[in-house]
Amino acid sequence: MKRRLTYIFFIVLLFGSLSSKAQNFTEYEVKAAYIFNFSKFIKWPSASFDNQASPYVLGIYGNDPFGSIIKKIIGNRKSNGRNWVVKYYSRPDQIKQCHILFISDIKPSELRKVLDHTSKLPILTVGDEINKFCQQGGEINFTPKNSGKRFEINNKEANRAGLSISSKLLMLSKIISTDEVKF
Repeated sequence: MKRRLTYIFFIVLLFGSLSSKAQNFTEYEVKAAYIFNFSKFIKWPSASFDNQASPYVLGIYGNDPFGSIIKKIIGNRKSNGRNWVVKYYSRPDQIKQCHILFISDIKPSELRKVLDHTSKLPILTVGDEINKFCQQGGEINFTPKNSGKRFEINNKEANRAGLSISSKLLMLSKIISTDEVKF
């Protein structure tokens, strides 16, 4: 019962962020809303922000499946009192001041480079249905709609990066471990 109430709470919170007039949401509108709401359930080290007014930086690496949707969903909204900025990256060495890095449609060898680069940084990596993403060191991976849970989380990697994920968010996910990683 408690789990169900938490799930309902998260869904209301998630879709409360979207326009109440919208009836049907595309896959990437839903994913953008999830990304926005992830920020409400994750704590970054204070050194991750220059000051209290510093925005969240959402990085997009690889194919950008959002188009203008991402700015529509998060562009004029605040999370934890912070605005949002969207940046686009094409090389791992460009990724520096970023809080959430959305990774989509890249080669496995490139994914390895990105995850190696971000592994010790306080960056929440979010995969777009990438096979074995969390087992390879990513923190959150969206899963196909028919897989039961909408996303999986590797909390061990998040903690290693200095991120603290709320138990409310963990309860809604499939928990993955890097202990079974095979490269």
